[in-house]
Amino acid sequence: MSSQTSQFQRTGLPCTILFVDVCDSTQLYETLGNARAQAIIAKTLDVLSRAATRHVGTIIKTIGDEVMCSFTTARDAAHAAVDMQRSVKQAAALEDLGIKSLAVRVGFHSGPVISHAADVFGDTVNVAARVVAHAKPGQILVAKQTVRKLPRDVATSMRFVGSTAVKGKKEMVELYELIWERENLTLVQDVAAVEARPENVRLTATFGDQTIEIGQGRPVLHMGRGPENEFVVADPLASRMHARIEFRRDRFVLVDQSLNGTFVQVPGTPETVLRRDEMVLSTSGVISLGKSMAAHQQLCVHFRVQRGGPVADRALLRRRAVR
Repeated sequence: MSSQTSQFQRTGLPCTILFVDVCDSTQLYETLGNARAQAIIAKTLDVLSRAATRHVGTIIKTIGDEVMCSFTTARDAAHAAVDMQRSVKQAAALEDLGIKSLAVRVGFHSGPVISHAADVFGDTVNVAARVVAHAKPGQILVAKQTVRKLPRDVATSMRFVGSTAVKGKKEMVELYELIWERENLTLVQDVAAVEARPENVRLTATFGDQTIEIGQGRPVLHMGRGPENEFVVADPLASRMHARIEFRRDRFVLVDQSLNGTFVQVPGTPETVLRRDEMVLSTSGVISLGKSMAAHQQLCVHFRVQRGGPVADRALLRRRAVR
């Protein structure tokens, strides 16, 4: 065995990796100043770390406003995630953190990892990091593969929220939200019921010479300036990962995640601007990234929602001409 190989002593160890980070930390520094913001984040990370250890978690490292933990089981990670959200909410309400309102987002994923000294690496870590990046303030997200590893009492508190592309993976990663606030439990559905989404509802989106059909076979479409998007909009006002359309059961939801907003024009209604917000797409219309479509006619996405009729073809991405 080579010396390089022997350094990685626990290759393929199955575990669950959890990331949790403080939302809007940059804004905290801008509005409160470096010293006060740093103190608030340090207190918050301490609250999060203690919640992890209460559920037999191991703190791998802290990175700025983020904590990375590992757990032996997905069940422990789920309980720790809920504990983290509740503990931070309570601490903020009691002003123990030095601020009246503060939120965190959590994401975790189960699978084999490579352990080297006090750190871990591998595909499971990469997926967990991608999952938390899609979480909203106060949200806990889990990949579908991990939902299957959860006990039923936890799995029944999950709901499907969308899918995302992960670098290095051919298939889309389906994301589920773990509902942790009691007042939201009425929204919970069994995972098996959530997965039974109708196949005869579809949205057709067209950009330039590309047409993509979204539905059960392809539940998400990404739009933005970066080459990782299905629709690459080469405009300086478009963010790298600007917006996405998600198929959530029988609905299509447009999600803005940009700096300059997403403009939507539906026939017969005024133009709508989304800024870090969502909108249900139920008919047809036009989407413009970063600026009003009045000044953006050539770089708009046209969409149409259809219900009924034949089930959509699984070959969803078509090019009308070679670019």
